[in-house]
Amino acid sequence: MEARRAEDVEDVVAARKVLTRAESQAQTRQELLDAAEQQFYANGYHATSLAAIAAEAGRTIGAVYSNFEGKEALCLEVIRNRSMAELNQLLGPLVAAGVSTDDRLAALASWWARIGAEPNLVVLTAEYVTSTFHNPEQLAKAREALERFKESTRVLLEDAVPEGVPADHPLMDDAIEVAVATGAGIAMAQALGTIDAERGAALMVANMRLWFDALVVGE
Repeated sequence: MEARRAEDVEDVVAARKVLTRAESQAQTRQELLDAAEQQFYANGYHATSLAAIAAEAGRTIGAVYSNFEGKEALCLEVIRNRSMAELNQLLGPLVAAGVSTDDRLAALASWWARIGAEPNLVVLTAEYVTSTFHNPEQLAKAREALERFKESTRVLLEDAVPEGVPADHPLMDDAIEVAVATGAGIAMAQALGTIDAERGAALMVANMRLWFDALVVGE
C-alpha cells in the first residue's frame, strides 16, 4: 500500500513538473510576443531583428527559435493576436448598445475612432504582407489568419445587424467581405494621414449602414 502511495505521489510530482514546464514555455512565448510587438511598432518590420526582440524580452535567440519558426511567423502571430484583441474590444459595447441600430453603429464609430488613432497595427500588417508576398508558405498562413479574422467579424456582425436579419442571410457573406476590405482601406488611409480617425469612423459607419439597410430589404 505504501509503495502504491509513493508511486501516486511521484506521478503527481511529475505531472506538476510537466505543467510547470508548459506554463514556463507559455510565459516565454508571451514575453517574446510582447517584446516583438514593442520592437515592430517602434522600429518597423524590416528594421527589427530577432536579436533585438530576444534582448527586449530578456531571452536568447534560441528561445525565439524554440517558439517560432522565424521573424515572419513571429510577426504574423503578433498581428493575429492584436487584431483579435482589438476585435474583441468591440463585443462588449455592441452588447451594451441593445437593439438600437443607431446605438450599435455609435459603438462601432467609437471603437473605430479609437483604433484608427493608433496606426501601428495596420502599418505592421502592410509591411508584413509586402515582405512575404512572394513567399507562398507565409502567404498561405496569412490567408488562413485572415479567414479566421473574417469568421470573428461574422460573429460580431451577426450581433450588430438589425433585429430580424437571419444569420444565414444570403448577403451576409458579401457584407463581411466588404466590411473587412473597406475597413482595411480606411485604416490605410488613416495611417497615411489622408483622413483622420473621426472621418474614418464616419465612413465606416456609413458603409455599414448601407449594408444594414440592404440586409433588411434583402437586396
